[in-house]
Amino acid sequence: MAYKRKDSRHWWGQYKDPVGGKWIRRSTGTTKKREADAIERRWQVEADHAKRRKAVPAGSIGQMIKVYFEATEDKKSADRDAYAAERLLEVLGRDIAVDTIKPSDISRYEKQRLQSVKPGTVNKEVGLFSVAFNHVLREEDWDLGRNPCEGKRLPEPKTRFASLSYEDAGKLIAAVDEQAPHTVDLIELGVQTGCRKNELLALTWDRVDLKKNEIILREEDTKSAKARRVPLNKTARKVLIGRMSLRAEVCPSTPWVFFQLRKVRNKAIGDRIGDVRRSIKSAAKRAGLSGVTFHRLRHTCASWLAEQGVASVAIRDILGHSTIKMTDRYLHSQESHLHDAVSVLKAVPR
Repeated sequence: MAYKRKDSRHWWGQYKDPVGGKWIRRSTGTTKKREADAIERRWQVEADHAKRRKAVPAGSIGQMIKVYFEATEDKKSADRDAYAAERLLEVLGRDIAVDTIKPSDISRYEKQRLQSVKPGTVNKEVGLFSVAFNHVLREEDWDLGRNPCEGKRLPEPKTRFASLSYEDAGKLIAAVDEQAPHTVDLIELGVQTGCRKNELLALTWDRVDLKKNEIILREEDTKSAKARRVPLNKTARKVLIGRMSLRAEVCPSTPWVFFQLRKVRNKAIGDRIGDVRRSIKSAAKRAGLSGVTFHRLRHTCASWLAEQGVASVAIRDILGHSTIKMTDRYLHSQESHLHDAVSVLKAVPR
């Protein structure tokens, strides 16, 4: 018989898994008792039928996300997925059964989210629902039909990635809060190496080779799961030597290049720095710069290299891109450089 829970406005039901013998509890998605009782009875019939087909009855959206996260806990985009999951559960409902979600529900979700975010963000969120759906369908044998996200990807505008000028980068560094001095070094390394934020935040001293002037990134350290060695120029080397001296002074035993200088909530001195999103955002605001994220520092490194005549293939290898096409998205000429380029041409003799 359906029952009420304090944390939900819907009636909940339960049925016994004929395979494992465990009781499965889930929201019926209705506020009417009679309908809830009928749904609960239907679940048990479907569960018995699923046993014969060796399928598992579908659970709620919250359960689906949980199962997927548990299976992909080492995924590089875990932080981004967690943010997307919060939006999905907030809008679609944590307790709503996955097999009740229709393509029209996904369309309504997209329409609602587009009021506050860009198509690319919506695609990431719907994409998470889609991959989690496929995971429980294929790996957990959930009894599901067609993926409601099929054909729902929104068109995204083709944009060129803006980079910072040397002057803007200097303003950004100068505007960093005194309470977050590590952010200065991270910004400098970001534009000098082109490394991703997590590649630097997770960097340990055993992977810094100052003899060869390289940062060593293993397969498990990169988004593409491809190992690479990032060359260090004089500026990057100077930053790392400075951090090495700071480590010797504050916390010689820490393995992290970027570590806590003071004790904060849930963090001790020497622990790894968790994130710098807030400190960079605050610095950009004080510097009067818009749209600045850590990833934009990566774009900046690529653009600066291109402006100095470095070949695309070399930039590809430094940044760790899979293809030249991906690298080319970052490489765009400033209008002044275009004028400089054509100025070298000579007049045709007459």
